[in-house]
Amino acid sequence: MIIWLASYPKSGNTWLRLFLCSYLFLDSKTKSFSLDLIKNIPSFPNKKLFAAHGIKPKNFEDVAKSWLIIQKKINSNNKVNFLKTHHSYVTLNQYSFTNKENTIGAIHLVRDPRDVLISYSKHMNKTVDETLKLITANNHVGYLDDTNITGDIRGSWSLHYNTWKNFNLKEKIIIRYEDLINKPYENFHKIILYLNKLIKIKIDEKKIKRCIELTNFENLKKIENLNGFVEGNNKNVPFFNTGKYEQWKNCLDKKIISKINREFENEMRELKYI
Repeated sequence: MIIWLASYPKSGNTWLRLFLCSYLFLDSKTKSFSLDLIKNIPSFPNKKLFAAHGIKPKNFEDVAKSWLIIQKKINSNNKVNFLKTHHSYVTLNQYSFTNKENTIGAIHLVRDPRDVLISYSKHMNKTVDETLKLITANNHVGYLDDTNITGDIRGSWSLHYNTWKNFNLKEKIIIRYEDLINKPYENFHKIILYLNKLIKIKIDEKKIKRCIELTNFENLKKIENLNGFVEGNNKNVPFFNTGKYEQWKNCLDKKIISKINREFENEMRELKYI
């Protein structure tokens, strides 16, 4: 069964994946930490994953038809399968992105959209105004082109948040990126407790602390500078940038801040961002 790591882009999903990979898949006695560990939690959808299961979609409707087919194939290993996604929990032409038959749980990671805007614009190499149009558009689709037609339906920041929040799963958890920054042990520990409830993993207090140290931003930036990072798509911009929060206070003008606050007011109040 699948446990989703769901988030809007630039909300800390990669950080969370690396923490979980170091906790779940790193044998501290025999292996050293590497960014390549992230391959243990692949992205969904992605072209390689589809090809590995013998599916080569020709258009985006083919992709939608294949969402549940691929997930069923993944789950045929009778193991717990972690998958990362930026996809909203939506349907396309009657095809649902996922369902409770394929899903055991979801860790839903959210970040203040004002900081998402700054980080996403750098990541996409677009202006803040261009990126603002993306994160407020319900038809925003990521990386959909002739070579990668398994792009994800991201939608607006609020659409993404609400669709995953409303996914009627018995067991799911919402974590704010800002809380991971401010109280890393408390919140990563909370995530491990959640996973233990789902799949009965060992709770190792020392290992949680060690994995937090291994995956702090300074260490991740250092490793990326030395060895690069397979998921970095812009060689001129490091994937692991500042990792800070409330950058928007110094980086965004008042008009843009006001527009985001109006656009996402209900969700931001619910998450205590305003």
